Amino acid sequence: IMKDKRVFKALDLVEIDGKLDAVEKEFAVVRPNLQLLNEANKLRSKIFTQLFEAGTMLRQQVDTHLKDRNIWNEKLQAEYDAIQSEVIEDTQKLERGGIKLNDARQIAIDIAEKRQTLVSMLVDRSDLDNLTCEGQADNERFNFLFANCLVYNDTGEKVYPNGLEDYMKNTSTDVAIKGATEFYYLMSNSESLDDQLPENKFLKKFNFVDDQMRFTERGTGRLITKEGKYIDENGFYIAYNADDTTYHVDIDGNKVEHKVASGEGSDNEFTPFLDEDGTPLDEEGNPVFLEEEPKPKPKRKRTTKKATKTTEADA
Repeated sequence: IMKDKRVFKALDLVEIDGKLDAVEKEFAVVRPNLQLLNEANKLRSKIFTQLFEAGTMLRQQVDTHLKDRNIWNEKLQAEYDAIQSEVIEDTQKLERGGIKLNDARQIAIDIAEKRQTLVSMLVDRSDLDNLTCEGQADNERFNFLFANCLVYNDTGEKVYPNGLEDYMKNTSTDVAIKGATEFYYLMSNSESLDDQLPENKFLKKFNFVDDQMRFTERGTGRLITKEGKYIDENGFYIAYNADDTTYHVDIDGNKVEHKVASGEGSDNEFTPFLDEDGTPLDEEGNPVFLEEEPKPKPKRKRTTKKATKTTEADA
């Protein structure tokens, strides 16, 4: 069943008391109607024709261009094909089962790493495809549809009143980035592509990862590294006490003592930055010249005169 829209949350800039502030709002991407699709297809044809007449290369010329520039050659193609075959073979092992669960976990991790290698190998090809007539025309069509299908979920009002023109001025905002991804899933009638990969399905099914695809320990749900070491939410190595409290450790499992900034002499105590001459700088980077305290005047030594004795003879 095709969805008519996808709802998501993202940050939006709102003016509050004369200042712009980021506020989380609920947005939606809606499926385009027939009229909008026709307009998008006309725009794609127009862009394609302009690019073709200007001499922009076609997709079928990409392989030749890559080989001419030695970006892609027979050796790289053979390497790519070999890794791809390994991914297919390992995926079949997961689907057949009949092996130890921990071995299957490692196979799933290997598949994910090999798949990432394949993606990295195709970066140049993907970049070049975006420069072809078809690539640029497809991107323009997608952008046009997205710009006219992104709305505020509560009102249905368009986020970009002027459509494509407004969107192209704001492509790096939080709502634009998240919205474009959601719109891709809506138009392709799919969920996250990562969730559909067989290795990720396996890892989730047997609780080797959480909903955010972070490695977890089966049975406890504790976060771990790929190698099985305990970590906290920030990725630091930890160990557990008997009461389930934790403490930080190094990679070898040795307890790490943290120094807390308290009082003078602490390693974490902030001191001003210095210029090239070693002079302290204030928060705006201006030199701060400290006034020297006046030196105390030296104390004068008191001299004690010896008392003169008076004798009867002197009298």
